Amino acid sequence: MEAGPGFRFRNPTPLRENQPRRRARIRYAPHMIEPAPVMASMAYDLYYLVNGERLFWRSAGHGVSLIDAGYNSAIAWRNQTGEAGRQLWTNIVSVNMPDTDSKDAVDKCRIDFRGGRFLVVTDAGINGKADRVRAPVYRDFIRTLHERLADAPEGDIRFTVGVSQTYRNAMLALGVIALLLFVVTPAVLVVDFHEWRAIGPLTAGATFIWPFWKKIGTNRPHAYDPHHPPGEPD
Repeated sequence: MEAGPGFRFRNPTPLRENQPRRRARIRYAPHMIEPAPVMASMAYDLYYLVNGERLFWRSAGHGVSLIDAGYNSAIAWRNQTGEAGRQLWTNIVSVNMPDTDSKDAVDKCRIDFRGGRFLVVTDAGINGKADRVRAPVYRDFIRTLHERLADAPEGDIRFTVGVSQTYRNAMLALGVIALLLFVVTPAVLVVDFHEWRAIGPLTAGATFIWPFWKKIGTNRPHAYDPHHPPGEPD
């Protein structure tokens, strides 16, 4: 191509056509810093505890959001001053849901993240007791959370029901001690020594021990399919 004196045009770089594009490899991303668009989030009016908090009335934790933003998809939680924390979905390592056998029991879901931090979301009210108003909101949160995490690569996230094995072993040890003290000992006094006054402690001990052992059996740790969260109809 000709040009005036002192000018030289470079030939344009030929376009690459019909060449396959490389697929970006999905890797675990660092903590989210910039907020996702508001339209991409789903907010839930639920209370939560972070990293072992226990007393609801000492925590301002109220409000959990699931954010859809591609690689930056995350779960966020708020307090009275605004957003208090956020973790990417790819930082989630386990989801645990204690099994409950009482209609008055509080449902809760523990979400563990890389680095040892964890978040507990519950359907309880600010007083820590079951709240019927928040129960359907909690079920919707659990359903949506599992829909987002169910397609994670197998083994990346552990989905379990019940208490940890260490906690269950401690409960078993305590149950055996209570059984020996409050059931076996009074029974021996009644049968071998005809100590009829021990019938009262025997009855009280058996009444106490039975629901305790039932709770141990109910909270036996086991895995579940994230496509079918506990409590959801098949």
